[in-house]
Amino acid sequence: MAAAKATAQAGAEAPAPPTVTDDKARAAEFPAKAGHPDTEVDKRSPDGAEGPVHVKEFVLLGRADDPISESTHTANRAAAAHEAIQRGLHPHGEVEFTGATDQQDGRSVTLTYRVPVVPSSTDHNSADTTTPRSILTQQSKGDS
Repeated sequence: MAAAKATAQAGAEAPAPPTVTDDKARAAEFPAKAGHPDTEVDKRSPDGAEGPVHVKEFVLLGRADDPISESTHTANRAAAAHEAIQRGLHPHGEVEFTGATDQQDGRSVTLTYRVPVVPSSTDHNSADTTTPRSILTQQSKGDS
């Protein structure tokens, strides 16, 4: 049986990992740790956001000229707000239905919704966030 080959000499220490001593380099790599969380958030580009607006598309069976029930719109508005929140954005204001477009397959339609958003880490009025619950509650009050 062969003995395991020693890869390090006895008494030799592993080299220490490099450290960042330059404050400017550290601030560029970790802007939030340098006291600038807004800078870090501004550099992000969350999927589904077009500037200060979150856009959500739903694909359903049907045609663009088919009537769409109000309950479908309500569920889609709530889901659009939910997705924005899951992406770290706070929806502010009404979720707007912007239109229906036929898909190339000829059997499906894309429904598009938009809502103004603010990154959650920079939202100073988080109480004004439009939540899925507020959308559903508003709809149920309108039904009575």
